[in-house]
Amino acid sequence: MKSLLKFALQVIYNVAFMTFFFVTGPFFLWRLWRRGKLLPQFGQRFGFYSKEVRERLKPGADLWIHAVSVGEVKLARVLIRSLREAKPDLRIVISTTTGTGYGLAKQVLENEHTFVIYNPIDFLWSVVYAFKLIQPKRLLLIESEIWPNYLWCARRRHIPVYLINTRLSDRSEERYRQMRWIISPLIQDIDLVFAQDQTDVTRLTQAGFAPETIFNLGSMKYDVAQSDVSKVDLDKEKEITAWWQNTGWNEEQWVFLGGSTHPGEEEVLVRIFRDLREEWPKLRLVLVPRHAERGAAIRDLCEHLGLRAVTRDQLATATAALSNGSTPDVVVVNSTGELSLLYKRATITFVGKSLRGQGGQNYIEAAPAGTPILVGPNMQNFKVITREFLSRQAIIQVSDEFDLALQLRTLLASDEARHELGSRARSTFETNLGAAKRTAHVVLQSLENDRKR
Repeated sequence: MKSLLKFALQVIYNVAFMTFFFVTGPFFLWRLWRRGKLLPQFGQRFGFYSKEVRERLKPGADLWIHAVSVGEVKLARVLIRSLREAKPDLRIVISTTTGTGYGLAKQVLENEHTFVIYNPIDFLWSVVYAFKLIQPKRLLLIESEIWPNYLWCARRRHIPVYLINTRLSDRSEERYRQMRWIISPLIQDIDLVFAQDQTDVTRLTQAGFAPETIFNLGSMKYDVAQSDVSKVDLDKEKEITAWWQNTGWNEEQWVFLGGSTHPGEEEVLVRIFRDLREEWPKLRLVLVPRHAERGAAIRDLCEHLGLRAVTRDQLATATAALSNGSTPDVVVVNSTGELSLLYKRATITFVGKSLRGQGGQNYIEAAPAGTPILVGPNMQNFKVITREFLSRQAIIQVSDEFDLALQLRTLLASDEARHELGSRARSTFETNLGAAKRTAHVVLQSLENDRKR
């Protein structure tokens, strides 16, 4: 009976998926064409591979790792690094969904033992052919990327499926529970689930995943942050030092850094900063908006509120350091790729998209710098990490802009409070490292067990 229901589900899903795609597909293809974003390897989406690709994939793969976009590719990168420390010649295929993810994977991962492709759309024929071509011994899905035909094809070929660095939001858990009659037959085809923390273990169990398949291995995002921080670009560091010196600021000045800010948050930070300056005149403000193109508008906002402000580009082109009355109160960093290197220059850090935006931004890169970190109430996309930091009193989460101003005053008034908060952030970061190694160990052990059979 179960087999019959599963077969019926597969038929219904594939008919519905194809109908939906062929009705909506032309519109999305037209939009991609209009934006000039049609992918050069577009045929790979439908299971069409060039002779060169087929030749590369001919020997098969030990692991097929699916990583949707840039964030997941970074997670795959630290996992692969740990895998290769123990088994350098492991054959790996990486599939991605987005062009940016594909570009990053090609740049940092592809070599003689690692090959990057676009993932096939979840049509039965394209997925079946991809499995036939790749011949993986394991399918690893980064975070919660579940596609029915991938799972069904893996099961038919007796290929174990692992969910890596998995988390389940409140909304996802509720959706899983409401659609349990559909979801349950799917997740039964998942062999192992590596959760980010104990709360996710509970959620995944309540959502219908078998408890014996779920393991709490921690979050690999800490390992990603360590990789990004340790891989310091010396040229980038010199570039930052050069324009920073042109601010005319000295070591006596304190820096309040607003990182990854979103619209509406800059004005809040500027108004709070302006009030704090009355009590702490050596305080300076650095704003790093999530979207660098907003830099000029933010500088104009600062000037409208009575502050001297310059952009990072203005400092970079200055012929000498600013001095006397031209020294800025505020620097707006209208560039990308510099935030992680700026955290160590901060006296206090606020991370945005958490006060006015929704979901929050990743603040892990600030932790190893030992800077005190504050965030707003909206950290929905980083619940696991925020729970961990809050439990260790390693971060301050404010309820609103008034609470933010109060907490900033408390920290500015106490060197000890700032030092303790920053130290706890660094300690929490260091304690949570190693999820990539633990995950790699389980994956390699499972492959070794196959070999011994």
